[in-house]
Amino acid sequence: MNFFKLTALLASFSLLTACGIDDTQVTESDVLDSSQDELIAKGRFETFTGRDGKTYFHLLAGNGEKVLASQGYTTLASAEAGIASVKTNGVLAERFEQRTAVDGSTYFVVKAGNGAVIGVSQMYSTVSNTTRAQNAVIAVLKISFAQAPVVIGARFETFKGLDSKYYFHARAGNGEIVLQSQAYTTSTSSKNGVASVQTNGSISARYEVREASNGQYYFVLKAANGAVIARGETYASKYNAERGIATCVDLLTGVVSR
Repeated sequence: MNFFKLTALLASFSLLTACGIDDTQVTESDVLDSSQDELIAKGRFETFTGRDGKTYFHLLAGNGEKVLASQGYTTLASAEAGIASVKTNGVLAERFEQRTAVDGSTYFVVKAGNGAVIGVSQMYSTVSNTTRAQNAVIAVLKISFAQAPVVIGARFETFKGLDSKYYFHARAGNGEIVLQSQAYTTSTSSKNGVASVQTNGSISARYEVREASNGQYYFVLKAANGAVIARGETYASKYNAERGIATCVDLLTGVVSR
């Protein structure tokens, strides 16, 4: 996985942005193939403090893909207890539930024995991809691994997906992964996509909040031509999704989030 400092991206992609990269066409395809060893190797949990002061965690697969995210916890200790619960329940297929958003996108949640949601996946374009992602989480959690400290600092991270396509996501200064790209067929087009996100992500009007399921929401970021170029995670409320957009706008305009 390659790491790009956000400040370096501003300079290196400025020419591409000026040439109209915000109209980059994106091929949507979901990563994740649980049959490949790369996916389950070096899986890790990361914890971070959110903009609301709560503690969150997410689970990354071996290729750097965020495959599961938590709700907010009031303390680090309770977040760590949540991680322990995910490790226990996330290896059981019956603890997963697939859900469908209003726009037809699908995702899944992981539940504890009492039915409480303890983890939520990102959004996927098809049920089959959601199922593969679910199986991937089970495979990752069956491997014994240590919790890793989150790497702090605003930046983009790029990686090659297990479908041989290219992806990137954006991290805020607290280490939270706030945007996940669509798939690109080449490394160059992925870098152009980063430039497109940099250009469009600082404009609030380019974001759209969408309803997921059971009162949950997520948002998408669109290019000037209306193409979806990135997605946010799933939030428990529309208000939290809107705060997620504010975080992205701050990040991509160089404003320090507080």
